[in-house]
Amino acid sequence: MVKLIFLGGLFPNESRREIESKSTGVIQYAADALQWAIVTGLDNYYSQNFKLVNLPYIGSFPKRYSDLKTKTFKFSHIKGANDINVGFINLPIYKLYSRFYQAKKTLKKVIDNDNTIIIIYAIHTPFIKAAIDIKKNNPSVKICLIVPDLPEFMDDDKSFIRKYLKNIEKGLLNKYLKEIDSFVVLSDYMHLPLQINNRPWVRVEGIFEQKTDNIVLEKEPFKTILYTGTLAKRYGILNLLEAFSLIKNNDYRLWICGDGDAKEELELMAKEDSRIKYFGQLSREEVIKLQKKATVLVNPRISEGEFTKYSFPSKTMEYLASGTPCVLYRLQGIPEEYFDYCYMSEEETPLGLYKTIIFVCEKEQSELNEFGEKAKRFILENKNPEIQCKKIYNMLSKFELNENTK
Repeated sequence: MVKLIFLGGLFPNESRREIESKSTGVIQYAADALQWAIVTGLDNYYSQNFKLVNLPYIGSFPKRYSDLKTKTFKFSHIKGANDINVGFINLPIYKLYSRFYQAKKTLKKVIDNDNTIIIIYAIHTPFIKAAIDIKKNNPSVKICLIVPDLPEFMDDDKSFIRKYLKNIEKGLLNKYLKEIDSFVVLSDYMHLPLQINNRPWVRVEGIFEQKTDNIVLEKEPFKTILYTGTLAKRYGILNLLEAFSLIKNNDYRLWICGDGDAKEELELMAKEDSRIKYFGQLSREEVIKLQKKATVLVNPRISEGEFTKYSFPSKTMEYLASGTPCVLYRLQGIPEEYFDYCYMSEEETPLGLYKTIIFVCEKEQSELNEFGEKAKRFILENKNPEIQCKKIYNMLSKFELNENTK
């Protein structure tokens, strides 16, 4: 019987509130949601032969997290599961070694079956190195890497020290990635820079897990535009602010949630325009409620920059599942099937975005409701954990079969 170990960095329910209260700046809500959705999906196929080894993806002490050390404790993601949250020293730079050492030590303890697959979430050098070291002593152990983002496009910090460390990490990763047995990628284009070649891989662009009740909330009396997610300038948030400034109608509102490097510009504009409301960083549950109350949801990310080819914006799936129509640009990393359920802004400028927002918001609410419901059904029926993780299960099953016949 195959044993599956998920080596990741999600937030256990037992420590979620503590992580939120001790974090400063961006909290990895999108990564947490995707990891939990993957775990839920894989439970359908591996059941009790599935264990989580977890070291949460949190900021470093003292600037982005208030604790120097994190806790080790046992938890159960489902009844009967024997999962472990692994503590580590949370100092900048040193945390990488601590996470590697603690992950490796824990994997040694929990792997009692040669027929084991380690699934790693994200290109995180400490996790990959720990799994590779385990594999050296247990050659029948296989490693599957889930790649939500490519490291070269994940960090906007251009400091000399950061660049130096990134170059060292890149050299190590080029070596380590050759030891990976199979891959799960979020974009079809990723297989090229990862040099997957003939190794098994599958594209799972995202997963939507419906955790809240299907509550119905009344729409706002104003035409309300909502953006939720990271306030990164490279994600086009300033384009959205400029597009909204072109709207002179006082019946319009702009709501924004999140944190990031565009926060200062947003707060300044919100002071000058009372129609703009900045909520700060909210929990996923609070965000979902706002999405249901809004008139339209906007993802202003443009196709400028090579990183858009290698990423699938997680908010796309969440937006569609809300039942509220969404507006976005035609990004290469988004599979073509999604565009039947979105309003597209073909002109990648603030003026183009403004025109599309006005076009959508001036429609009858009944028409918007019908359009949004079709998008919601598309996500719930085709992109749920069981359906999406079956792709991973099928890949790993074939991979196991090939290994057993050698």
